[in-house]
Amino acid sequence: MTGGDDAARRRDIAGAAFMLLNAGCLVVGVAIIRMLGRDLPEPVIVLFRFLFALAFFAPSVLRAGGGALLATRRPAAHALRAACGYAGFVAFVYAASRMPLADVMALGFTQPLWAAAIGMLAFGERFSAARALALLAGFAGAMLVLRPGFAHAPLLPALAALANALLTCIAMMTVKRLSATEPAGRIAALFLLVGTLLSVPGAWAAWTTPAPAALPWLVVLGALAWIGQVALSRGYALGRFSTMAAMDFARLPAALAIGWVAFAEVPDGPAVAGMALIGIASTAIVLWRPAPARANEDGEAATRRGP
Repeated sequence: MTGGDDAARRRDIAGAAFMLLNAGCLVVGVAIIRMLGRDLPEPVIVLFRFLFALAFFAPSVLRAGGGALLATRRPAAHALRAACGYAGFVAFVYAASRMPLADVMALGFTQPLWAAAIGMLAFGERFSAARALALLAGFAGAMLVLRPGFAHAPLLPALAALANALLTCIAMMTVKRLSATEPAGRIAALFLLVGTLLSVPGAWAAWTTPAPAALPWLVVLGALAWIGQVALSRGYALGRFSTMAAMDFARLPAALAIGWVAFAEVPDGPAVAGMALIGIASTAIVLWRPAPARANEDGEAATRRGP
């Protein structure tokens, strides 16, 4: 293995670690949203999530002089990323509030398959039969988890989960393109800023003042969103697009665990088998790399900037 291959693999592994952190933040955050949703409308929860996440990001913006961090020559790309990311998250919250978390995650795993195709077409990534097999194995594992409840899945939440997968795929493709020239901090900050603005109309229409007991949970939700966005941007800046997108498979075991503990959604034998298959497939996707590695891919990753 050449030095370039070894360095590229290290970037993929480091990027995967950030993506796993993002996955954990998202799943825990959705569990909190489901809990808060008993007393608060979802649009209000979404607004506070973005608002508190933006508050956590404020010190970074101030240290960078505000305008210096937010100034960009690619407003259209940031707008596309923010709009798709926001709409995808709203669809995800709608689905996750009405279906078992694991079912929502499983429906979302059409995203890595689309991401792999985008990686080939948009970024020229090599995609061999071995990596295709690993992705299909991960998808099969997701379907093993979904199988017991799929026949009873409500139509609108299921469609919302599929819409989330498509919108998130487009958003992450845009993050990948932005990360070539934009620091991760700017990508995350602009997303949270635009997401906050987009959340206002829905929250205004459904406004309910949160009870004092709900405020600490809303702050935690914002902190998770902040950490998750920074981790997401860093992950895509470090690793290949299709490899990082495939790490979304890690959300499923986390969703199963939280659904089991917090909502009594107990996985059965096929679900456990699916979790194992997903873990094996995700590990293979991260650790395997074609040889010889593409020189231009390595050069692109080496020139990306961090926050």
